[in-house]
Amino acid sequence: MTESGPSGDRGVVSGQAVLDLSHLTSAEELAAISRIEGVAAVIVPESLAAAYAAIPSEGVAATVYVPAGANARMHVGPLIVGGDGLGAAEDVLVIVGLLVITSPVTGAVPRRITVVGAILAPQGSEPALGPALAGGVGSVTYYRYTEGQDIKVLTGQVKLSGAILANPDGQPDDILLAAGQVLVTGPVTRVGYGRVIVTGQLVAPAASRDVLEPRIQAHGQSAWYRSDDPRIILEDTRLGPDFFRLLDHPVSLVVLAGLSIAPGVTEEMVLEKVADIVLLDDLTAPADLVPVLQVLAVDAFGAIRADDGPGS
Repeated sequence: MTESGPSGDRGVVSGQAVLDLSHLTSAEELAAISRIEGVAAVIVPESLAAAYAAIPSEGVAATVYVPAGANARMHVGPLIVGGDGLGAAEDVLVIVGLLVITSPVTGAVPRRITVVGAILAPQGSEPALGPALAGGVGSVTYYRYTEGQDIKVLTGQVKLSGAILANPDGQPDDILLAAGQVLVTGPVTRVGYGRVIVTGQLVAPAASRDVLEPRIQAHGQSAWYRSDDPRIILEDTRLGPDFFRLLDHPVSLVVLAGLSIAPGVTEEMVLEKVADIVLLDDLTAPADLVPVLQVLAVDAFGAIRADDGPGS
């Protein structure tokens, strides 16, 4: 979280998960802020809505207006609670991340729930939760609840093997919730979860697609690599001729960060050593390589550009 220096005698607030202004009581106090940018959720008293609207902002995912006297509760990251533990009726609950409710909602529900992320709740909870959900950004998924089922939550950069997805020690009604960049790194012959819910980016082997798709509910980008050996790029990387020379078999390039191809790499090298490209970020290369990279990038959510200008 960062806050930049003042602009004149006012400040620019940026790079925060949650900006809580609920304690302010006057437009004069709010006037100390000249700009808001890159904030996931801003909490503002309803009485100051007009003054807040006058502040220039950019990259604010959600704004939560709270009534006077409300108890604003904030949480960053996954929040996993039972249906009887959501909070008191006078609360306003703001979550940047995941809200996972592991049992039917039977207790009090906060007057307002805002989630910048995803919500997973048991079926039958819709009448209790629906009126409280407001101003969120992301998905709401209701699952079939079974007594004793396990809900496993994974966040961040997640690698799943076929063994994990088989859930050998679990029950058929268990649920796997994965949020972030989810990479299935090997063949999958069986999915032992009743449902696999992915929010974010899913990358998995095309050979296992028929097994995975019936059980996976994806909210975000899904891509499928085609070789038996995915090479996953997680940080900005530059690949030169020696990388392709030393490879002894074709691989799938799974690009999750910026990738550049150095001069000296030839079209023949690329065709011989790259089976396909899954592109979830940007790729730059010498202009003469752009066409072959475009052909290999069957799943492309980023841009392929020549290193001396836009590729075409």
